[in-house]
Amino acid sequence: MKKIRSFDDLQARVDDELFHSMKAYVLCSWYNHWTSIVIEDVFREHPSVLPAVGLIKKVDFFVRGVPYDLKVTYLPEGYIKDARKASGEKEEISLLKKFCKQQNIHFDKDLPAARLLEDLWRKVADHPSDGAKALIGDLKARRLAILDNAVGNPTELITWLYENQGVRRFDASNRLFLVLVDCDNFFESWKLKRARPLLVDKIHGHLNAAHQGGRDLQFQWEGATYHATSDVVFVIHNRH
Repeated sequence: MKKIRSFDDLQARVDDELFHSMKAYVLCSWYNHWTSIVIEDVFREHPSVLPAVGLIKKVDFFVRGVPYDLKVTYLPEGYIKDARKASGEKEEISLLKKFCKQQNIHFDKDLPAARLLEDLWRKVADHPSDGAKALIGDLKARRLAILDNAVGNPTELITWLYENQGVRRFDASNRLFLVLVDCDNFFESWKLKRARPLLVDKIHGHLNAAHQGGRDLQFQWEGATYHATSDVVFVIHNRH
């Protein structure tokens, strides 16, 4: 699969050779593989970045001598949820469900939480009422405020990302987080992984402005304290 460089060729092979249930997984895996290569190349093109020679565990490259494991992510839904909770606000999904029930808008209660939130958001955004526009406007404005806070206080977001790792993938290695955010459609931020000119502009701009090799931080994990050097690059699109 990874040897196929053309998406059209991949699509044809998928249509001919795979069951329908496997198609989405294969297309997603292919997209993630090749966009990861594109993103790593963007970093490695910068003069402050030195590629890792050979296979060094948990190291994709060095930035001004500091080794980093690159992690591509988005503004985490859990981070948004925690920020709203800390401010005494109701969860987005609760507000959206309430509106849909009031307007008799059908939604599948059995969807996983992340997919349900996206489904609810889209259905409310498509509703013609002033109430729907006001709700989506309020939710979007709050998300943008949370994003602005993360940009202004990146250590807070970095610490959250370390402390909310999955158990199976936990480690305290140095990480450089690339956070992709499409402010017009938060749920399609993954598409920015292919926006090479935008990635070059934001990544190289960050590396040009950074005069040191990241942020030293400590974080908690299951009662223990860990230390790491980390950094975050924000790629924010359509921020009006």
